[in-house]
Parts: sequence; structure tokens; C-alpha cells
Amino acid sequence: MKLIGISNFVKRQSRESEFTHFQYNWEILSALTTEQFIAGNYSEGYRDGVVIVHMEPQNCALFWTYNGFKMYEGVKLKAEYRRVVGREHEPPKVIVIPIDPKITCRYVDIILYRADVLEEDGDRSTDADWEIISINGRVDKEAPPMDPMTIVRNWKHLPGGTEMKGKAAEEVLETLCQAVMFENGMH
Repeated sequence: MKLIGISNFVKRQSRESEFTHFQYNWEILSALTTEQFIAGNYSEGYRDGVVIVHMEPQNCALFWTYNGFKMYEGVKLKAEYRRVVGREHEPPKVIVIPIDPKITCRYVDIILYRADVLEEDGDRSTDADWEIISINGRVDKEAPPMDPMTIVRNWKHLPGGTEMKGKAAEEVLETLCQAVMFENGMH
């Protein structure tokens, strides 16, 4: 059995997507992530069975993102009203991204879910012990909070959300407030 596999969900993070992507193939990403995981370069995620693997700085330049793209008055943006890739079961929404190409990441976190957590909702894609479900790249050192809709999906255990076991309502509300404030430039 393989230690870290590639989930079907993370495969939406391609060069053409609005998401952070890795410039090489999935096997290399799995190998880099496994190396960092075994070295202990990770922190605990929002629940048991979720960890955040931190890529070493020399590997971050292999990732590209719009997170941290410097906005300025007059920047050209592209907007589409469509379903989010990987969330086709949800209604369409407006997706806005810069027309300019993605920028090189300075920091990258790889989100891993343990097999038993993925099995709770039938989301396991591989026979690995852990699966990469998200590549979170950015320019700024401080990682942004979890996306507000992801918090809601997880807390309400909606389709595509993984139950937030062991979290009190007040704790989730504070997490959601921080995420909404961040999304609106109040951080």
C-alpha cells in the first residue's frame, strides 16, 4: 500500500484552473509530499485525520497560484458564471480571476486526508493511507483561513464537506467569522 495517493478531487487543480497547481506530474507531487510528511514537516488540520504538509521553500517555486496576486486599480479580470470544477453538484457562481498568468508560490501547504476520514462519505480515490485533496499555494507567509463555504460545507456536512467532528458551535462560528472577515479585507 502507498503512504500518500492523489485524490480525484485534487486533480481539478490544473494549469488552466483558478486553483493553485503543481507544474509537474502527480507522481512527483506525491513523492515530494511523502518526503515532507515523513520528515515531520506538517501540522494538524481542522480535525483528526486531516494534516497540512508544509513544502520546503526550495520546492514552492514548482507551484503556481492566483492567491496573493496583487490587485491594483485597473487590473484586468476575467469573470465567468459557472459551476466550480469538482463541485458540479452545487449551483453555478461568479468566478473572477486575473487575466494575467498565475504567479509563483512562496509558500505551499498540501492538505492530506486519512483514508478512514475519506471513507466516511465514500470519497476515497486510492488505496493509499492518506490522499492529497488540496494544494494551497500563496505568496504571503501567513496562510489564509479556510474558505467560508468550505467551513459551512464541513459544519453542515453538506455534499463535498467532511464533518467537523469534535468542534463546538462557538468554535466553528469564530472560524467562520475570521474567514468572512479575511475574504472582505478585514484581517
